[in-house]
Amino acid sequence: MSCLEVRGVPLATIARLNRDRTIPLDRYQDDGAIDRFGYLENLAADHGVEFDVVLTLVDVLGPEEDFDGLVTSLEDLAAGGF
Repeated sequence: MSCLEVRGVPLATIARLNRDRTIPLDRYQDDGAIDRFGYLENLAADHGVEFDVVLTLVDVLGPEEDFDGLVTSLEDLAAGGF
C-alpha cells in the first residue's frame, strides 16, 4: 500500500497538525487558510523555507505559538538570526 500524501506531506502528519491545534479554527481561516496545515504551508511559502523547517519549529514551539513564536522564528531565520 502506498503512503497517501498531500504535496509530499503524509496524511498522518496533516491529521496530527490539525488535531493538535489549540487556537480556534477561524483564526487560521481569517489568515486565508482552510485549516492549520494550510496556514503552516502558507507560512513556509511566504518565508521561503521548506515545509520541514516549519514542521520542526512547530514541534519544538507547540501549537499555541503558531501566530507568535513561530512567525518570529521564521522571520529570524530569514534574517540570518539562526
